[in-house]
Amino acid sequence: MNAWLISLGLSLEAGSIASLFADLPPAIAFLTFLSIHALACLVFTLMSLPLLPASYRRKGFQAGLLLFTLQFAIPVIGSIGVFAGMLLPLHLPRSEHNIPWQETAIPDLPFSPVDMSQQMTFSEGGLREVLREAHAPERRLKALLASRQLTDREAISILQEALKDPSDDVRLLAYSMLEQQEKRLASRAQSLQKLLEQRQHPDRNRLKRRLAHTWWEMAYLGLAQGGLRQYYLENARTILAELTGATSQHNDWRLLGRVELALNHTTAASRAFEAALANGAPPELIFPYQAEIAFLARDYRKVRFHLANCSRFRPAPVVKSLMEGWL
Repeated sequence: MNAWLISLGLSLEAGSIASLFADLPPAIAFLTFLSIHALACLVFTLMSLPLLPASYRRKGFQAGLLLFTLQFAIPVIGSIGVFAGMLLPLHLPRSEHNIPWQETAIPDLPFSPVDMSQQMTFSEGGLREVLREAHAPERRLKALLASRQLTDREAISILQEALKDPSDDVRLLAYSMLEQQEKRLASRAQSLQKLLEQRQHPDRNRLKRRLAHTWWEMAYLGLAQGGLRQYYLENARTILAELTGATSQHNDWRLLGRVELALNHTTAASRAFEAALANGAPPELIFPYQAEIAFLARDYRKVRFHLANCSRFRPAPVVKSLMEGWL
């Protein structure tokens, strides 16, 4: 069948060319040429369609119209070009190329200390998404264990969210990890209080400072809520008030300002931060808190003023993003 079509197509193409040299009027010769040439192109198109890949054959009319147009527009050479330039490359074996990437398996969630320079890390948002979206409890358990690589505050926030998990195993693990954090800080506070009971201890101010930081940390990390949080903050404020009255170090004033701010005592917090600056605190550590106080007072001009002052230094990433939103 193919041989018969090839012979017919070649004969028609030869006849169309011969008509141009026949002893006929120019118009009739040209119309005869076009007619016979169109028949030849149609024959070659019908012969070419079965040779196309399946994806092209499914659009038979469009593919046939393209092949016919290419051959009709370029007599003789068009048919040769279609076969040589389109059909042959589609059926020749493809050359192999080097794959520029390497497929790797999805890494599991790490739950032990890892070399951060060689391991993929998981952000707080990523672990939260696993806790909310993963159907398998094993995945959610691994997300809790992976939270150990986060900061304490981020990890505790994730653990508290996991307390609402429908799986008993996930809730128990989250509760156990939270209890370990709370026991660690409570044990430290108890040890410091026992040392402070020794009136002759040579470095009582250092012990008080560590105890104030411990009370603050328990409230700041979110381990305590409600009245217990208030109790921890009040204890920290009492100790820091004693320290600032005795030694007046800027770190004590700064922490006292943060405690007062957590207690919603904005006026006292503002005085503490001003005292921290007066005693040599780095301004870039104080300006963000002053901006927060101004925001609570709805003095947005001062918010921009304090954040603009931060731009003179190298602000932390969280402060930098805040500046981008305000300035």
